[in-house]
Amino acid sequence: MGGGLAGLTTAYLLRQRHPVLFDLRPRFGGNARGERWMGTDFSIGSAYVMTPDPGSFVHRLYHRLGLHLVKRSSMPPDPVEIAGQVAQGFWQGAGLSPAEQAAFQRYAAVVTDMAENHYPEIPLSSDPVAAAAVLEMDTTNFEADLQQRMGMPLPPLLAAAIQAYFHSSFGAGMQEISAASGWNFVAAEEYGRWVFPGGNAALARALWQKLHHVELTSLPSNAPPMLRAGCRVVDVRRDNQRMRVTWVDAAGATQTLRAKTVVMAGSKHVAKHVLHDIAALDPPKYEAMQRVNTSAYLVANVLLTAPVALDFYDIFLVHNAAYPMDPVACELNSRPADVLNGNYARVQNLPRSVLSFYWPLPWASARFALILNDPYTTWAQRLVPHVLDTLSMLGVSASAVRQVRISRWGHAMPIAAPNFIADGVPQELLRPFQQRVFFVNQDNWALPAVENTLEDARSVAAEVNAFLG
Repeated sequence: MGGGLAGLTTAYLLRQRHPVLFDLRPRFGGNARGERWMGTDFSIGSAYVMTPDPGSFVHRLYHRLGLHLVKRSSMPPDPVEIAGQVAQGFWQGAGLSPAEQAAFQRYAAVVTDMAENHYPEIPLSSDPVAAAAVLEMDTTNFEADLQQRMGMPLPPLLAAAIQAYFHSSFGAGMQEISAASGWNFVAAEEYGRWVFPGGNAALARALWQKLHHVELTSLPSNAPPMLRAGCRVVDVRRDNQRMRVTWVDAAGATQTLRAKTVVMAGSKHVAKHVLHDIAALDPPKYEAMQRVNTSAYLVANVLLTAPVALDFYDIFLVHNAAYPMDPVACELNSRPADVLNGNYARVQNLPRSVLSFYWPLPWASARFALILNDPYTTWAQRLVPHVLDTLSMLGVSASAVRQVRISRWGHAMPIAAPNFIADGVPQELLRPFQQRVFFVNQDNWALPAVENTLEDARSVAAEVNAFLG
């Protein structure tokens, strides 16, 4: 259940068993979907992956899917917008006082040390010493841990830039994110990112194509399909030695099937309502699901009939030290955290481009304002000044705007709060339900990372294979 990267990867790893894959939407991909405009692919959701370790499972998977042939690497540091200009040398403290420069240099040294000597592996390492260090790190928030390691408070402009990164990457501020999860992202960025044409939609599409090939070549022509988009699963319950799955198909008809095993690959926000009577049948698992909190997100793609001269992947839109630093300030002054070059991984040069604005909504009630209260036009009106300012900064005329496409994500990102891992919540979420229902999703570890999803898919596929024999 769930045709995002979690479901697609698990189904791919179990493809020899011809699994049925359901997704609510008309097409697969989850929040790794994308679109194409006049030959240009761009992301409407998740946009990049971390550079994989050579020889790792993730590295081998990308190669099997051919993604190493189309990726473009993005290396730090990312540019930062300050006062309407792309600040050169920002992360070195250029143009700041000696005290501020010392803080920037100290921050860079701490990041390098974390990447090289203290990187927190999530999922937890099999090494008990390394795992214990992560659990200890998880008990505090990133801001407190960073300042302790730096031995000094953060100057306002550096704090603002780091906060923009956390809003973009986690959907929450550095005060709300565990130090273990925060360093898992920040330190990994030191080794760069892989960007595919269309963002992570390229990964979803490659997985779908492999599964579609199996469906076409390995099943009889009159067999029920493996890939079932537009099908909303509404109930999963035990039925003797099977699980009974009930869904509503694209035509609105209710159907059922009986399965030997089920993999819940959607968010716990949905799974806890689909698994029949889970609160009574498995209280610890239900309580763990209740611990998963999420944040809402907007992605706005601006389609331009002109190229963007500056070659960049991501520019953080800090503006000044008054960047909103807490949920109340964010709600009062909601704005995009960064803008991506949607053409970054494009092979050929075209006389057009796409700018992708990533707009986190890091306050508790945002999903309701996003989906229930405010129409698209409200968000579009709020977006206009940020688009105009960014176009001016990049030297692109506003007349080049062909269209703006906004994607709303109501519970897009799990919030990696302190003590989530230390309290053992991931272990409860990963534990099978009634011996036959398994769980794969980025919210198992409350970490919005593709790599965690892929690693969990590998583990669960092995568990399913072992269970089935």
